[in-house]
Amino acid sequence: MKTVDGRLYVVSGASRCGKSTQVARMTKNSRRAVAWDPEAQWCELPGWRKVTTRKELLAAIQTPGHMRVAYVAGGDLKEEFDFCCGCVWYAARHVAPLDYVAEELADVSTPSKAPGNWGILVRRGLKRGINIYAISQRWSEADKTAMGNASYYIVFTTRPKDIKYVANSTGLDIEELKTLAPFQFFMVDPVTHEITKKKLTFSR
Repeated sequence: MKTVDGRLYVVSGASRCGKSTQVARMTKNSRRAVAWDPEAQWCELPGWRKVTTRKELLAAIQTPGHMRVAYVAGGDLKEEFDFCCGCVWYAARHVAPLDYVAEELADVSTPSKAPGNWGILVRRGLKRGINIYAISQRWSEADKTAMGNASYYIVFTTRPKDIKYVANSTGLDIEELKTLAPFQFFMVDPVTHEITKKKLTFSR
């Protein structure tokens, strides 16, 4: 059986370093996408629609065509995140593949095995054609399942106390990480060990 596999991008870096901006650029041409949006930032981007209830999210993900929604949930964030991940899994299996942006993972995951439906996504979602963008300021507080299954690491400026963890997890050299200036990042392929250094630029 021929399949088109998705990719898991693990995105790390300190606050305000450019993580979400880079992912927004990577997903700007996505026809179908869901963002877990606890800070209500994706819903403000052009082309994204804000949904705030489970009913709205379920209705949106069952749309087979163009669909870009940001789920801004209230209540228990861990429960809502698990529900959101379950919806993404359902959509990929029964409707059509999509891109999934998961922000602030340290708030809804754990440093050990990825929990619940999030764990299903990072272990089994890629073969369903899901592209996952897993974003966290501190991966030492998020889950090791995503780190271990990554197709690519995107590493921005890292806090000094997190550098050793990020270096060990990605294969980057600690001294290389220290060279990153604001809005610079490394893109690492863990299979080929290819490392590319890039920088976000902004038009005036």
